[in-house]
Amino acid sequence: MPPRQRSAAPSASPKPFLTPNGSPFRHAVERRSAVVAVFLHRLPRAVPGLIVVALVAAGLLAPPVVSGVVLLVVAALLTWLVFLSWPALPAPGKAVRLLVIALVTGYALSRLI
Repeated sequence: MPPRQRSAAPSASPKPFLTPNGSPFRHAVERRSAVVAVFLHRLPRAVPGLIVVALVAAGLLAPPVVSGVVLLVVAALLTWLVFLSWPALPAPGKAVRLLVIALVTGYALSRLI
């Protein structure tokens, strides 16, 4: 049998989770988020959504201070997910996500004051 020859194609990227041409800050966040993102991806599809629904329900039904803190956690989670998906989003999608984060943060702060 003749020996196998390697193809001239470039090898797979050693950094599959990193955005091409991203800033060092974006790469650091993506690197640190990769484990959590893979964990969330492996969960049954409904679980992350149910967790967010439970947090929002707790944020709306809990006493004011607890409600504000829980809703700030929801806003932080949304901000993290939007940051990770930002390069792939169209402009209208970016605007809607920013509006939702602003509304959740505003309501959370109103519950804290």
